[in-house]
Amino acid sequence: MPPILPRLCPPIFFVGVLLLSLLPPTNASAWPRHRWGEEHGASHGCPTSPPRHFPRGYLGEHYSPQENLEDIDVGLIDHARTRIDIAMYAFTDRHIAEALLRAARRGVRIRIYRDRTQLHDRGDKTRFLLSTQVGRSHITVRVKDNSTRNIMHLKAFAVDNTYLRTGSANWSPPGVGAFCRRGRRAHWSQQDNNLFVTRDPGELSRFEKTFDRIFARSDRHGNIPWTPDLSRPRRRRD
Repeated sequence: MPPILPRLCPPIFFVGVLLLSLLPPTNASAWPRHRWGEEHGASHGCPTSPPRHFPRGYLGEHYSPQENLEDIDVGLIDHARTRIDIAMYAFTDRHIAEALLRAARRGVRIRIYRDRTQLHDRGDKTRFLLSTQVGRSHITVRVKDNSTRNIMHLKAFAVDNTYLRTGSANWSPPGVGAFCRRGRRAHWSQQDNNLFVTRDPGELSRFEKTFDRIFARSDRHGNIPWTPDLSRPRRRRD
């Protein structure tokens, strides 16, 4: 009886080739890095942020990396006079943290709601904020005591119950397009995100009600106060 394997090889080989053709391209065959900036007429770098007039220049939709969204967030924070309520998933951007400390020195009351899984990020700025006396006096941080399955994924904040910022951009340099300013990093090193600013009273009311509800969760239902141990970077596995 002839061997079975030679009869099976051609069909198996054909199926294998077909499956490989359906796989997504690898990094080696992805869009070349040097071409990410072609739409702006340069192979690297980002356009400079346009001058903004408050508040009209901040309202509406904005997109990174075409725009430096960090400038918008810092500008909104710098115009705060009484309070800022923040729900932010990742927070590693130092310039935004410095803007919050400036607001605290002006007497602005700041509440920040964070996701526990993100506090281990190297460079997380919660420790930086609460390492100062003004930060501890004016900034309150509560943390959702969660796992990776029930994350606190909001990226939004309200200023003086007058301006609401939402969108997909985390407070990280690649998330808000801040690499434009830092060493003229190429577009391929930055995320595609949006940021939306509104003064609509209805939208502001919905956010504040949601924020008050999640910020006030009792300890036994998922909230814990921030402590330095929560922001210790995860150890790398050997």
